[in-house]
Amino acid sequence: MIEGTPDAQVAYMAELRRESAQLDYRRWAAMLQFLDAETARIEREVEPQQQDLALAAVRSVVAQANGWSEHQAAGRIHEAETARDDLPTVWTAFSEGTLDAARVSVIANGAWELTKVRSIERLDARSVAYAATHTVGELRRWVKRFIARVEPDEVEKRYEEIVAERSVTIHHHENGTGDLYAENLPSYVLAGIDQRLDHAAKSLTDDDRTLHQRRADLFVEALDHIEPDDEPARTPAMAIGVMVPASTLAGIDDQPAISADRDWVIPANVLRTLATSGNPFWYRLLVDEQDDILATSYRGYSPPDHLKNAIRYRDGTCRYPGCTTKATNCDLDHREPWPNGHTTARNLWALCRHHHKLKTFDHAIPIEHDGHWAWDVGGTILTE
Repeated sequence: MIEGTPDAQVAYMAELRRESAQLDYRRWAAMLQFLDAETARIEREVEPQQQDLALAAVRSVVAQANGWSEHQAAGRIHEAETARDDLPTVWTAFSEGTLDAARVSVIANGAWELTKVRSIERLDARSVAYAATHTVGELRRWVKRFIARVEPDEVEKRYEEIVAERSVTIHHHENGTGDLYAENLPSYVLAGIDQRLDHAAKSLTDDDRTLHQRRADLFVEALDHIEPDDEPARTPAMAIGVMVPASTLAGIDDQPAISADRDWVIPANVLRTLATSGNPFWYRLLVDEQDDILATSYRGYSPPDHLKNAIRYRDGTCRYPGCTTKATNCDLDHREPWPNGHTTARNLWALCRHHHKLKTFDHAIPIEHDGHWAWDVGGTILTE
């Protein structure tokens, strides 16, 4: 039983988290020490044609000792070796308990996707500060964006290779249900499908089905009506928000576009093709002060649509720490309540309904404009 004030209890939980991370590090370090020693022994004592089998046996021992499958063990070994050998800053932070095994795994997996030594060094130098203050899910998104920015040429190459392997497969369960997988499709295509399903599902009123059930049923219904000679159906225009460097559109460089929720990218060559086909509509959010919609103040409570869109693109997700709910599914909340707080971009931010309620009823209190919050726990205010 933890005793003491709420502040002391929270501090104790944070200390346990650090100690748990250090235990993860000790286990990984012990695993590598064992592997290094056994590899050296095998190279000295085992005939060359038998060394691969002997090493496989060693990896099997690692799996048994840690309660992993052999496949899981192979992944952990690779992650640990990458962190120790190629990511010294990350490895040190791991040893100190600043990062846990889950975060180190995400960064190590990102390093595997990089092809240049300098890119890996930059990942090592920059990732710890972000990883230490964000959730694993947020870190995974950050690593994806980092890879796309530092090696856009490689991302473009992999995009073409992976899209060429696109497929749809079905897996049946023993209980009469199954799963359908559409794999290796362009992210912007999947984002459009996701938005259309949401739009259609939410437009159904007086329906007892959950949103997920409606989405699934609409998806099946759409596929049921496909015929080989069908003309493409007309679908409502969807607003798929991406942030595009002007230099990419101009062909000056190949920086990718990044989705408004910061979760996926579009390689530069694909983006330029999309920009010259169809009828895309562009918002320019950061222009001179006279025309900057983010610098404009409005008298009423509700912002106009173009400001709503701009704020949602700016924020990407709910602004509550650790929340990754898309801003398009969030409320736009006045940081300082209206009418004392004006309807401006600076005073508006995206909060999902749950976190909006926490703020409205003073259970969670934003204390600065840079993302710091305080929490009211039993009458005691706890700060980050």
